[in-house]
Amino acid sequence: MPPKIKVSREQVLDTAFEMTREEGFEALTARKLASRLGSSTQPIFRAYENMETLKEDLYYKSVDFFSGEMLKSVGSGEPAYLSMGMSYIELAVGERHLFGLVASIEEHKGEEIHEFLQRGDGRELLEELPDAGDLTPEQKRELFSMVWMFTHGVATQVTSGIVKLGDKQIREMLSRAYNGFLSTLK
Repeated sequence: MPPKIKVSREQVLDTAFEMTREEGFEALTARKLASRLGSSTQPIFRAYENMETLKEDLYYKSVDFFSGEMLKSVGSGEPAYLSMGMSYIELAVGERHLFGLVASIEEHKGEEIHEFLQRGDGRELLEELPDAGDLTPEQKRELFSMVWMFTHGVATQVTSGIVKLGDKQIREMLSRAYNGFLSTLK
């Protein structure tokens, strides 16, 4: 009978996620992860072929974490683009290391924003865009995508320390960007 697996794939991923939150993925090594798990590196490489496949799962877990947190902000009384945008920027600042992983999109085949907008939550968000009632579904997707790209840019700038902005300034910028993008589509 083979030995009982003491460290599951889920435990490896969860521990790697916590370590990435604390130190960043660059600092994550198989040895450090094994030490945190209280095991050798063997269970890690039994669960994952290599550290790159672990990084891919970490990326998706981080994206799910960000998405879940942002969707919690919807319904706060603010327009969805503003509440989600502020939540994303706050998460980027508060979860700097996870944001670094999420922002490394070019390394992953992550879900495109238009794919997110096709799902249930995304479709509902499109229907709640202020002053966009007369836009076609395609124009609404384009509007959301433009606002999302702008928001990601602000998050990147704020997180990197290139610009220093307060919440009030960021809210104003997101609102102006939304209204500016909206005016180009009407």
